[in-house]
Amino acid sequence: MKIVFTGGGTGGHFYPIIAVVQKVNQIIDREKILGAKLYYISDSPYDKEILFESNLLYEEINTGKMRTHFTFKSFFLNFFDVFKIFFGVINAIFKIFSILPDVVFSKGGYASFPATFAARILRIPVVIHESDSAPGRVNKWAGHFAKKIAVSFIETADYFPKNKVAWTGQPIRTEIEHGAMRK
Repeated sequence: MKIVFTGGGTGGHFYPIIAVVQKVNQIIDREKILGAKLYYISDSPYDKEILFESNLLYEEINTGKMRTHFTFKSFFLNFFDVFKIFFGVINAIFKIFSILPDVVFSKGGYASFPATFAARILRIPVVIHESDSAPGRVNKWAGHFAKKIAVSFIETADYFPKNKVAWTGQPIRTEIEHGAMRK
């Protein structure tokens, strides 16, 4: 079993992924699943220590970010970021193909786009989770082809095809759920 997790470069994407990974690791241990490999693909490892503690293998894919506001500066940044996104997608196709995961779990955000797009091209099932009451651009786009869509707020289901949505709430890390503090 191989699972790729991907999300934007913020804690709002990273920590819910870690919460899901913790639950997946519990299932792997309980069911004694051999050879399971979990990967995190993003433009930054965010917290290398937690990746290591969670048995997540990190794969870096550089990408760009498309800004929706229009300024002279954002115009030029978007121009160059189009090329970063293109090369990020090419890199992601090769990495996803070499991993050949059973599923890609995406939290959305600009850093998830290359891996999610590569999974789409390679026909690898995609599962997304949307934490906000209104989906971001990447999750809104991925919602068209994702096999399943998990949402934190029941209202968010209105943005996605009804037959794919599950209201799961927000993933919570074990140490928060049980009140433990990290050293």
